[in-house]
Amino acid sequence: MQGGQIFVYGTLMADEVLKLLLKRVPPSKPATLAGHRRYAIRGQVFPAIVPAEPEASVRGKVLLQLTNKELEILDVYESEEYFRAKVAPAFDDGTTVDADVYIWRDTYRDQLLPEGWDYEQFLGRDLESYLEMTTEFMKEYFGSEPPPAASVVTE
Repeated sequence: MQGGQIFVYGTLMADEVLKLLLKRVPPSKPATLAGHRRYAIRGQVFPAIVPAEPEASVRGKVLLQLTNKELEILDVYESEEYFRAKVAPAFDDGTTVDADVYIWRDTYRDQLLPEGWDYEQFLGRDLESYLEMTTEFMKEYFGSEPPPAASVVTE
């Protein structure tokens, strides 16, 4: 099992979303990604990040010990507006780690709103409807009901 780790900064920070997608909540650690900025997206409840000036940063967490199958699920989930890139977020103790992150493509930059995206607002206002949408995504991706956890995380 090669797998990997991903810095998440939006809806994937919510354990409820991870449980629907991966059938588990992988271990994680709070982290900050320097040189990026998080934005709200027109008409969406999820955010995007893009490279920015070196002093900009985004707070999130690193999902650890992801399997290749889980990475595949996340790749499909993130859609064509994002691409996966290598980054080095810093944990709270200052150590950095190699991880991937989903970056918003420049092609869609006109959809970004000038204001940032608020995680607490997402949890309070949009989480329930987002979980319904995520459930529909899983049904579509897997052809009917999502498979049991063993078949999702097995290599």
